[in-house]
Amino acid sequence: MVAAQDFGDPHAIGIASWLMTQAHRDSGDWDAADTVTGETIAALAPHVDNAPAAVLAIWGALRFEAGYTAARRGESGTAWGHWDAADAMAARLPGGYYHPVTSFSRAIMGAHATTIAVELRAGGESVRQARRAAARLIPSRPRRARHAIEQARAYQLDRQPDTALAVLSAAHEAAPETVRYNGYARRIIVEELETGSAQRRSRAAELADHVGLLH
Repeated sequence: MVAAQDFGDPHAIGIASWLMTQAHRDSGDWDAADTVTGETIAALAPHVDNAPAAVLAIWGALRFEAGYTAARRGESGTAWGHWDAADAMAARLPGGYYHPVTSFSRAIMGAHATTIAVELRAGGESVRQARRAAARLIPSRPRRARHAIEQARAYQLDRQPDTALAVLSAAHEAAPETVRYNGYARRIIVEELETGSAQRRSRAAELADHVGLLH
């Protein structure tokens, strides 16, 4: 962040903030995550009127991150408000644009909506968003797999564990390393190993073996 600020590059500042936000949020410091996104969004705002696509994308990515943190807090209106702002920014990007670091693009917004709904613990809405999102439009295979994991979380939340396992299996076939090291995916598998029906336990055990949970 210091280097980015010294260089005075809005895009570099945005990237540093995006990474810092995730680090703070994942460590449980949501207030710090909010501070980073809020201050950076405000600082970049004067640059977005005539900015190149990369700056527009990092601003949109930060708005989503602010929404993600709000969803983790259970603040539905704030979370969807940030998503709406991010979606409006995505609409300003060229149709095929895809930010190489944040994945921000028009194609990613459906996946982001699924994540917001899942974090808000809204089972029915999570599934609705998961079904609407066109994952095939996401060019990155690992990012498509991460979206599939979010879809699996949505189905698990909506008490559709068979579908959740099926989605995880497909994600593993597409990008095995992404599923192997994703905590949410492993949690779903373990839950079905411990509490699922005999048929689901068998399917979960097969998937657990593939991702290394039984080794």
